[in-house]
Amino acid sequence: MSQAERYAWASLAAWTAILLYLLIRFTAGVEILGQSLGTTLVEQSPGKLLWTYVTLMVIAIIAEAIIAAALARQGQDDIEKDERDRAIERRANLAAYWFTAGALNVVVIHVLATATYGSYVDVDLTSPTGIAFVILAVLILAEIVKRLAVIWNYRAA
Repeated sequence: MSQAERYAWASLAAWTAILLYLLIRFTAGVEILGQSLGTTLVEQSPGKLLWTYVTLMVIAIIAEAIIAAALARQGQDDIEKDERDRAIERRANLAAYWFTAGALNVVVIHVLATATYGSYVDVDLTSPTGIAFVILAVLILAEIVKRLAVIWNYRAA
């Protein structure tokens, strides 16, 4: 397994944990180890939303730094990327881009359809909580899609 693939696996685990943290902070439903996780969005104050956003970014930065440092300790930090690695990274970035574009289009359609026909789901995108949740979820899921695309392309090559 190449260094880039190991990084993708570790980063995938980190971003999945970050997504779980986002769901715990924004949703209610089933109680798991004292934390609520579900499909119902819980309205929060702007201060709490800002704190959650900052916390998510700090967790992401620390997780990525730990992964990079752990892989660098293995003595392979000066590996140069060849054409195959760059092509895989390009395809993964493209997959993340298309996921983000598609997800944002779904959000726009949801907002317009809700305004026209009423809401049938628990996500209210007219509130700061709903907007923050959807944007953060799309960004985190785009990172997960990117890592999955890297892993897929290394396995397929």
